[in-house]
Amino acid sequence: MYVRTASSNQKLVYGLIGLVGLLAVVLGTAAVAFVVRFRNAADYPGAVFMGEHTLYKFSPHLVVRRDTSYLTSAPFGEVYHFYSNGFDLGPEQHAQGQCILMGNSTTTAGMIESDMAVTLCDTPSGRMIFVTRALLLRRR
Repeated sequence: MYVRTASSNQKLVYGLIGLVGLLAVVLGTAAVAFVVRFRNAADYPGAVFMGEHTLYKFSPHLVVRRDTSYLTSAPFGEVYHFYSNGFDLGPEQHAQGQCILMGNSTTTAGMIESDMAVTLCDTPSGRMIFVTRALLLRRR
């Protein structure tokens, strides 16, 4: 018959604490990787980053919003395709002069709302891209 000693109980507790700590590190790393990937997904490849503004709001709902702007020499059609198809924004919703607006809003599980709007403008110096992305977490 095996009798547990205080030493073996202590090893078991330390092992469980280590396992929980390791799990917390893995989950934290995965969460950070997801946030960084989500944050950078709308950056047009090869475009010159012009500016950014990020807003965090905690009440009454958690909201994270990022507004960015870029300048690219890529053809208008390529930029349009990247955002329209890559983010499921569909066709332009509004046009004004040399600018078009594409946007989409989705809700997942009734509580996570994702909004994205892209304004694409043709200018003499290239294509200006203005992107607004927001995530909103609603409490039930």
